[in-house]
Amino acid sequence: MLTGVAVAPGEALGPAVVVRLRTHDVRYRIAEEDVAAEQARLTAASDLTRTQLEDIRDRTRHVLGAELAGMFDVQILMLADPLLRERADALIRSRRVNAEWAVVEAGEELVQRLRAIEDPYLQERHGDLTDVLGRVRANLQRVDGDAGWLNAQLARFNEPCVFVADDLPVSVAAQLDWSRLAALATDAGTRTAHTAILARSMGVPAVVGLQEATRMVPPGATLLVDGTTGMIAVDPPPAVVDATRRRLRAVATPAESLSGPAMTADDVPVLLLANIERPEDVPFAWREGAEGLGLVRSELLLGGQPIGQVSEQAQVDAYRDVLDRAGDREVTIRTFDITPEEVGLPEQMDVEPRERLGMRGLRLGLARPEVLERQLRALIRAGEGRHLRVMFPFVTSADEMARAVQMLRTQAERLGLPAPLAGAMVEVPAAALDAGRLAQHADFLSIGTNDLTQYTLAADRSDVRVQHLYNPRHPAVLRLIRMVVRGARRHGRRVAVCGEMASDTMLLRVLLGLGLREFSMAATSLRQAREALAGCSIAEARDAALRVLYEGDVNAPVGP
Repeated sequence: MLTGVAVAPGEALGPAVVVRLRTHDVRYRIAEEDVAAEQARLTAASDLTRTQLEDIRDRTRHVLGAELAGMFDVQILMLADPLLRERADALIRSRRVNAEWAVVEAGEELVQRLRAIEDPYLQERHGDLTDVLGRVRANLQRVDGDAGWLNAQLARFNEPCVFVADDLPVSVAAQLDWSRLAALATDAGTRTAHTAILARSMGVPAVVGLQEATRMVPPGATLLVDGTTGMIAVDPPPAVVDATRRRLRAVATPAESLSGPAMTADDVPVLLLANIERPEDVPFAWREGAEGLGLVRSELLLGGQPIGQVSEQAQVDAYRDVLDRAGDREVTIRTFDITPEEVGLPEQMDVEPRERLGMRGLRLGLARPEVLERQLRALIRAGEGRHLRVMFPFVTSADEMARAVQMLRTQAERLGLPAPLAGAMVEVPAAALDAGRLAQHADFLSIGTNDLTQYTLAADRSDVRVQHLYNPRHPAVLRLIRMVVRGARRHGRRVAVCGEMASDTMLLRVLLGLGLREFSMAATSLRQAREALAGCSIAEARDAALRVLYEGDVNAPVGP
């Protein structure tokens, strides 16, 4: 049994595919009838590697001379060594493992033999062997990008698998074929990490923060994943597997579609909206009772592509797809919330990694106006005649918001089209503290509680070492939220919560007590949110909020 952080509810059963994305190492079992095809993949990759090494050798000899070119003759000999090639082939046949796994295993055996030889020259050939192994594995994975490589592996299975990874960046996760995933389990990650949010949106059970799952889970093992409790059973008893399969196969009665506003116990209407990443998610959001889309993450809508390489027309088509499916309902599309490396443009900002913490969202858009202006033109064109709102992320000052609004209006004037309503995401304490001035320039405010919590408490929400300090119930976080509500109301602006706090039914009561009446969350959380609201009056919600705000006990119960 493994225990991690439960981040996406549900139960799933499937074979384990173990992926160490940082080293491009993927391991899974193959069927007996696939052995020949897998051996053919290995042969093709080895032949290509030999051709590449011979080409490098010949060019090196021409430019640098025969002595240096001899290094690659050594690598060519290693590639042909039966201890590597024939051993990998035998592992595929005898253990029925994929070619990538076989190459790694055979390579590790050969490394151990080299280390056991007393000859210093042979011992120093470890680096050459590592180079050869890396090239063979790269040629086995000849697909553009991490996501393409992973999808090619997933397509080889007859049933959805449990994807066990060391880490899974959201830029890769957004491009995966999630229909091939029965569940997700990662060594790294926290509940509010973007990949966890994506898993909840996709309705795929997920457990993160397992730390050593990629080391402890045997590839091909049957895994029973419970995304509600955070428990994973490795190769559970046959009786448990059979009972689970019967339960999962049982045809559930389709849930009744919900419509109309959610209501509190004392009949106060509350607006529930959905956060989505894909156009295909829109019908499900309507069925779950969403009255509109409160957060559409545009960078994920574009499939995680390098933003600088996505044309204006491609963006128009992507945004229109969502807007067309939404019909006459309100849609709020957030502009890109990305980092410099995710822009994918040449001559990126030369900064140290720690400095990139604050270079994202609107700040980056204002620093690279050609990227933001192109997106704004696409949004204006796509939103013509539709109920579109544009939301800017990571706003930290009224001045930034004023510049963004002016940029939106300028692009609209040039196109001869009306400018959509423009809102600001409040995600940092500076924006919350100055919400009144911010609301003078924004048509609406939306509180991103995930980032607001981590920046207020100096607790990186993706760092498991400080996960215990990341607490959205902290009175400081709640007081900032209350300041945003008051600042927005002074100027007659709508204000919503679009972070993960809204999907926590106990915290939802607290937010209601702080004066919020508009919430956007993953569509999978809407039904339980509606039920929680129906069981709580405004008076009870205010009492819950006051207890947490003034008693200072972040672990105190907040229910009525």
